[in-house]
This record gives sequence, C-alpha cells and structure tokens, in this order.
Amino acid sequence: MRWWMLLPLLALGATGGAQPPGSEATSEAPKASPSPHDCGGDTALPAKAALLAGYGGGGFAIATSVPKAQAFFDNGMQLGHAFAHKAAIAAMAESARLDPACAMCAWGEAWASGPTINYPVSPDETRKLAIKAEAALRLAANGPEKERLLAEALVQRYRKGNEAFAKAMDALARRYPEDDEILVLAADAWMTFDSNANKTGNTPREIVLLETVLRRSPDYTPAIHFYIHATETAGTSGKAEAYADRLPRLAPAASHLIHMPSHTYYHVGRYQDAVDSNLRAVAIGRENARRLGLPEPDGIWDLPYHAHNVQYGVGAALISGDSGSALALSDPIVARTTKGSANRFGAYGEMIAGTAYFAEARFADPAKVLALPGPSAAFRFATAYWHYARGEAQARLGRPADTRAEAAAMQAPGGHGDKGDSAFDAARKMVSIGRLVLEGRAAMLEKYPKRAIAAFSAAAKLQESEVFAGFADPPAFWYPVRRDVAAALLAAGRSREAMAEADAALRAMPREPATLAIRARISAALARPAQILARR
Repeated sequence: MRWWMLLPLLALGATGGAQPPGSEATSEAPKASPSPHDCGGDTALPAKAALLAGYGGGGFAIATSVPKAQAFFDNGMQLGHAFAHKAAIAAMAESARLDPACAMCAWGEAWASGPTINYPVSPDETRKLAIKAEAALRLAANGPEKERLLAEALVQRYRKGNEAFAKAMDALARRYPEDDEILVLAADAWMTFDSNANKTGNTPREIVLLETVLRRSPDYTPAIHFYIHATETAGTSGKAEAYADRLPRLAPAASHLIHMPSHTYYHVGRYQDAVDSNLRAVAIGRENARRLGLPEPDGIWDLPYHAHNVQYGVGAALISGDSGSALALSDPIVARTTKGSANRFGAYGEMIAGTAYFAEARFADPAKVLALPGPSAAFRFATAYWHYARGEAQARLGRPADTRAEAAAMQAPGGHGDKGDSAFDAARKMVSIGRLVLEGRAAMLEKYPKRAIAAFSAAAKLQESEVFAGFADPPAFWYPVRRDVAAALLAAGRSREAMAEADAALRAMPREPATLAIRARISAALARPAQILARR
C-alpha cells in the first residue's frame, strides 16, 4: 500500500486563480499519486489569531510564562494532529509572537510547517524550516531536557531527513514512555517517513506506539487518527473500529477527523456509516467555505479535503446502495468535467471524476445517463469513464450491441503521464477494466457466460494488480469485479467455482451486499441436487 500527498483533486474544471488562505498544506504542491490515506486537512483559517475549539486533543506543558502562548501552542498541536495544517501554523506563529523567548513556540511553528503523511515539503522550504528549527534549539539550550531533545530531533528532520527525525522521536518515546504526545509524535514521524518514501515497513512500530497510548488514553484523538491510518495499512482495520466510533464526538469541528472513521468503516463493511461520516464532513466543509467567503457553488472545490470527502462518500454509497447521497455528491463533479477548460490535476483527478460517472451508471435513470454531455477535451481519461457509464446504462436497458459499442469507444490516451504522475498507468488500467466489464455485461445479456467469464476474469486480474490496487482510498474501481466472475460461473452451471470466487470477493470487500446476494444464489444452486435426491 502506498501513501502520497492529496491534491485538490476535484477542482477539475477550475479556471485558475489564487487558492484561498489555508487551502494548501505546504508552499509547494508537486504532482504525485494517491495513497490509501489520501486525506487533506481542514482549512478554516481565521482572519485573526483565535483559539479554535472542537479539534480534539494535543499539546503539553511548555516553558513559558505567557498563558496565552501555552494556549495557542496546545491549539496548534490539536490543529496539526487534525490535519488543519494552515490553522496549526497560524496558531503556532501566534504563540511565538506572544512569547518570543519560548523554545517550543518556535519549535511548534517549524513542526506544523513540515511534511505529513499526505504532503511532502520542497527542498527550498526544508532549508527554511531547518533555520527555524535551529532557532528553536538555541532557545531550548538552557531549558527543560525534553524541549531540548525535541528541538534537536526537529533539526535532524530538516538537516538529515524524515528517517532521522523518526529515529530521534522513537528514541524520545523510549525515554518518555508515559508521555502520550511524545509517542504520538514518534508514530506520526514513522508514518511520514514511510509515506514520503513509499514504504510500509515501520507500520508495526507505529501500531505499538499508538496502542500503548490508547490503552491508557482511549479518547486521545491524535492517537485515534493515526491508529485508523496504521491499521488500514496493516490490513487490520477492525482493530480501530471502537475508536473510530468515538472520534466524531471528540472532535466535532474537525472535518478531517469527522471523515476519518470512514476509512475503518469501509474496510470492515460498514459502508453506509462511511457514507454518513463523509456527508457530515462535507457539511463542515460547506460551513468553512462560507466562513472563508469562497464563491458559491464552485469555491468549495478549492478546499482540498472537500474533494476527498466527496469521493469517499460516493465510493461508499456505491456499495451501500445509497443512491440519493451518491448522486447528490456526484452530479456537481460530472457537471464540472463538462465545462472545464483545463485539467490541472492529472490522471488521478480524472480517476476521481470516474467515481462520479460510476455513481451515475449505477443509480441514475438510464435515459439521464445517455443524455449526459461528454467531458470537455481537457480531460484525457474522463471521456472513457463517461462511455463506461453509458455502457452500463445500455446494459440496464438490455441492449448488448449498444453496450459493446460503448466498450469499444472507451479509449485511453497513449504515451506516458507527466513526470511524477504515476497515476497515469493506473488510470489507463481503469479504462481497460471498464471496457472488459462492459464486454462481460454484453456477453451475459446474450447468454454467453463463457465469454463473460473470460472478460470479467481479465478485468478482475487488472483490478487486483499491484499498480492498480494501490489506488485504494476507496478502491478506484467501484466494486470487486470478482463478484461478476462468480455470477458468470453460476450462469455456466459451475457453482462450486462460483462460490470460491464469491468468497474471494468478500475477503477483499467484507459484507459487500451484491456479492452476498450472489453468494446466496450460489448456495441455493448447490443445495438443489441434495433437495432433488431427498425428494426421490
């Protein structure tokens, strides 16, 4: 599994213009591909320094004689752990302004401005942050030992890299094993190193650190946040379920933390709960957009976390069957692809637009789908996903020839993506998956299950390939195609093989309703010979 930064993915048809204050986590947003943890942050940056409540826990007593500096430092830690990146930096800057001699206030501004599991930091910015961290170290020279060691560790991050920082923070976690904040910072440091290096090798250590905190502090929101991510990476999301259930009430203003339970819910099969989490996060995003004065209706798409919340909500609704939520969230995305004059966000942004077309394909009236105008020429992949939606509509109308025609029209662009845009190959694979699925649909309509088995099996193989499976936040293609393999095998009278395929699909996506329905049909078919013999 892979982690990268989040792009403002769904500002797909934006015409340009400046980002609103607080809408980016770093000064640079290089192209990158998504990860299973592609999550942006809250961006509600106050017009003037203010303490923001409702973002969960974080912070610790620091060496300052200015109570407000302590308060802004704590709030900065809370905001940073909740991925409210710009607001966290602003709070830390205010704490440093209130007490220029405070080492941890200076440290906090440098820490909050640094890389996260979603956002790297450019080399130029890293050099600037190293200077800030060294200033904090000078201030900490004669202060408490813990503050000096934290400052030394942060200097390591910006002079030697994320791995050096993670090792230094891990050493601090062993030195201060009872300090919840130190242990969370160490886990976060390992996660950030792994994400920026495209690794997962330190996940077991992250889980140990976070479980240590949660055993004694089960309501500590930073630990819950990162535990959801770590268990998702480890493939053990169920371990975080009880914590995910409590997170929203602990951080009611943090849209990112309201969203976070959906990562756990999706992977344990609570698909409607995942939808509902993202609907609440989207509502908070709308409030933030109004507070920032962003123009209706398009301004909200300049808030990066809004795109991820929408896409996750649609992905979960596609599985839960919540057509109302899926279409309410998808219709604006589809509309934006038809009027956009430029695609600023590469192939992965178009894959996310594909999620919206999948929702139209599944839930909208076929006549509406067939009437949708195609995406603008700026979108190289979205046109293929539009043809996929049309093909599904034709299949729902029982028209195999038209379904096959839409499959043939699904063409991915040739060549290679821009440097650093590794989503290009995955987006091409998603076109191939959709084309094969439509070919399978047509074969099933024509009562040729053997042909359908071949098409669906090829699609499932592509879906489960390493280059595509990493784009899973939620899965880039909307359902487990292996369930179609099971249905085609059942139609061919190969019930035992069908059962094996259905069970494989359920291992990948627990409690998936359509697969469960197919499995029930397979069970009934397997029971028939015994029933016939019993009657004899």
